[in-house]
Amino acid sequence: MEHDAKGLGIVIRTENARESDRISTIFSPSLGIIKAICYGARKSAKSIRAPLYTEGTFSLEKSIRSGRWSIRDIDVIATHDYLSADLERNMAASLFSDLVITSRTADPGMYRLYTEALDLLEDTDAESVAIAFIVHFLSAEGLSGDYLSCPVCLRPYREDEVLGFSSVEGVPVCSECDNMGSSLILPPNARRFVRRTLELDIEEAVQLSVSAMQRHRIFRYFLRLLRISFPGKLRSIESGIWDFGKEMQ
Repeated sequence: MEHDAKGLGIVIRTENARESDRISTIFSPSLGIIKAICYGARKSAKSIRAPLYTEGTFSLEKSIRSGRWSIRDIDVIATHDYLSADLERNMAASLFSDLVITSRTADPGMYRLYTEALDLLEDTDAESVAIAFIVHFLSAEGLSGDYLSCPVCLRPYREDEVLGFSSVEGVPVCSECDNMGSSLILPPNARRFVRRTLELDIEEAVQLSVSAMQRHRIFRYFLRLLRISFPGKLRSIESGIWDFGKEMQ
């Protein structure tokens, strides 16, 4: 006896299983985040294939005996093939997937944010897209505050105030609530840029004007923040492909 399910979704991670199968992690606003097997996907040309970042309507079935989902069919909407041709864009997409999987948030708003970010990666600077995605993701997860006042003591930030970080609360905070000795800071100009990013939707946010140097530093700031907030959970960061000690000259 099988249990069927059908819904919009996108493959956000793939893993090999046994000699010929592949397991796809599917992010669906109606079904949640689930793993489904593509039987024979690594060997048989006739089997259902679900490459990484394939978006479509998935028809799934669940075995009552094993409790495992398998992919029966896909009505493909987009493949996002361009991500495989560029390492930086591919790493950004991998980070987005890591964050969604770690948070387990599978609501329509997060799905829209994720798929819009992948679409923007086709012809927009990867760092700009990553910053916009991370800012909106952290806000949705309650891990950012509004960048106008400290989420711990609620004091409004001074115009020229440099933000610190609270490893206890996992959010940027005022200098008085910083418990990391100013080792992770967000300067005033960068804070204003991040605040403006939060005010806009992601498609508008990536169009904000900022120097390449400033954008790079903000991007590096958020990579460090994520590493502190989600220790050991983000494959794309822990892989070491992004060198944390490297800055633009």
